[in-house]
Amino acid sequence: MRCHLCLGFSWQPICENCLNTLLAPTPSKRVLEDGLVVYSFYKYSEISKLLHTKHTYIGAKIFLQLSKHAIFPFLEPLKNQEVFALPIDDHVRSGYSHSAVLARGISEYVKPKYKALRAKNKFRYSGQKLSLRKKQKRNFKLTCEPNLDVILLDDIVTTGNTLMEARDICNKSKINVIFAITLADAKEN
Repeated sequence: MRCHLCLGFSWQPICENCLNTLLAPTPSKRVLEDGLVVYSFYKYSEISKLLHTKHTYIGAKIFLQLSKHAIFPFLEPLKNQEVFALPIDDHVRSGYSHSAVLARGISEYVKPKYKALRAKNKFRYSGQKLSLRKKQKRNFKLTCEPNLDVILLDDIVTTGNTLMEARDICNKSKINVIFAITLADAKEN
């Protein structure tokens, strides 16, 4: 196989050299208007081509690799605590769920709660205009027991509306959202 970035030979979709040089994570913190803290590891422009693979077979391998490379080390302080990862709308489309793959990559430190936070609205947000995205609520259904400490998990934070809506339903169900994690932040400044 060839590295998705440098086209050199590699056993993984992204070679070790590219992971450590081109994709060295630069964690950032963004506070959404409702106070939810979101940690991201890349700017959207840095990994947009990789994020667009989420609708392809190779995307599952790329997302797993990025999760283990960028997010996993960040969560090491939580390894002895009972914290759960709540992937945003981990419904399987295009063969797999990218948020579930991200959760699998960090499962040694936080236990994934699959199929627990699903959108009832099947609107596709990817590539849509901001005004349209804001009008279309996800209408999440939560099937998680109360009194858990969770981390919300998604691939990109753009407006933050999805994460805030997810946090809102968690709060109503007495689930404590510690913070949210995304691979990339679309807000570049």
